Amino acid sequence: MQIENLHTPKFAMVRPLSLAQHALYADLLEQGNDALFDPEFSENGSILVRGNRPGAPALHAYYQGYRARAGTVDQGQRFARYLGRADDPAVAARIARFQRIKAVRAERATTVRALIGAGMPKPDRMAGRIVEALARAGLFSDHAVLIGDAAVQTYGGVLGVRLPKPRTTFQSDRPAVEIAIPDRSQRSSILDILHTIDPSFAIVTGVAKTYRSAEGSEVIVTSPDCADEATSALSGFLVTRAVQAIVLYGPGIPVSVPVPERYVAYAQIAYRTAIATGLHDLIDAFTLAGREGRLAEARAELRSLLR
Repeated sequence: MQIENLHTPKFAMVRPLSLAQHALYADLLEQGNDALFDPEFSENGSILVRGNRPGAPALHAYYQGYRARAGTVDQGQRFARYLGRADDPAVAARIARFQRIKAVRAERATTVRALIGAGMPKPDRMAGRIVEALARAGLFSDHAVLIGDAAVQTYGGVLGVRLPKPRTTFQSDRPAVEIAIPDRSQRSSILDILHTIDPSFAIVTGVAKTYRSAEGSEVIVTSPDCADEATSALSGFLVTRAVQAIVLYGPGIPVSVPVPERYVAYAQIAYRTAIATGLHDLIDAFTLAGREGRLAEARAELRSLLR
């Protein structure tokens, strides 16, 4: 396709990413989860080294962080945890690892801000915190798939285009975050994960497992192994051969998302009464990226599954 064709009315709302933006996004993808999360401490805290009393020969290390409070997004209860003497080799290694993670996250956050500044979408703060908590707990490494609006926001990077801000959402009545997990047994840890963000999260009864905070934030967890055959087929189709993407929050959160063409085919059936304008922008992006044939294949595959 010639460059001038990208500026015809058909693609007026969809633009290709520049080579520099491609490189930035690819770098985040390549780094993955390496040195992104500390296994014990939240990275928004800090490690302090100080003497216990004046004249004491030894320095001691403490982690200082914040515990989540119910119903709050930006505030928490401050606490400190003693790590040991700073001259202990194990403690020194622990401090060095934490500082290395903080440095990597700061560098990645600069890249994320550059991509957002170039027009790529970001989640709202609460959705970003939820996705990061799920990633920290290893759910995406363990084959969980981010779906819904939060996944759609990543498709610009996956397709190499800059999508316009949606004039309506794909699922205006859906939760901020929705994930599909391989089997129901993995649901048992979800509430504990969400409590690290906001202890007010509680389970709401329903077919799909729904979690809601006191402020109304919702997370829905679905499984392809649900009892309903048609729903199971749809869900299984959606998460099959999931691809890697980055949620542009904080240091850039690595996640798995449905193949974009599979998501569009799924949405056109599952949400047939509420197809958003943004869906048409995605279809234009497939054409721009030379992937329109893949959409036809995804639709045909899904139709055969539902016969």
